[in-house]
Amino acid sequence: MAYVGDRIKKRRKELHLTIAQVRDKTGISTGNLSEIENGKKLPSAPALLGLSNALNCTCDWILRDDVSDNITLKSDISLDNFEISLIKELRTLSKSEQIEIFEIIKIKNKLKGEKSSPSQLDNSSKLA
Repeated sequence: MAYVGDRIKKRRKELHLTIAQVRDKTGISTGNLSEIENGKKLPSAPALLGLSNALNCTCDWILRDDVSDNITLKSDISLDNFEISLIKELRTLSKSEQIEIFEIIKIKNKLKGEKSSPSQLDNSSKLA
């Protein structure tokens, strides 16, 4: 039972959510959520569904200790351990630093696209 609570608490903290914020998203009382996180009780089916939505993970991930730490998001995106680590590191940065890194990624992707675009290749062959 404690394992379920540990996973819920871990995920809540990864998302930087307070118990009050999870309560507001799920309707689970603060006391019940605290008991769930501390392994004193298991979430009911409706509470489990609410937690799954609030924590953006599957019910399977919350309940089963044989499910890997790759969190399957509700949007069917699966993150590997590297991606989870990358997200954790990004969260240590300020919003402006996160935006700067995002802009760098967009520029790199745009440059990759330009290097392989047919019009770019046509222009370079005309120069030769």
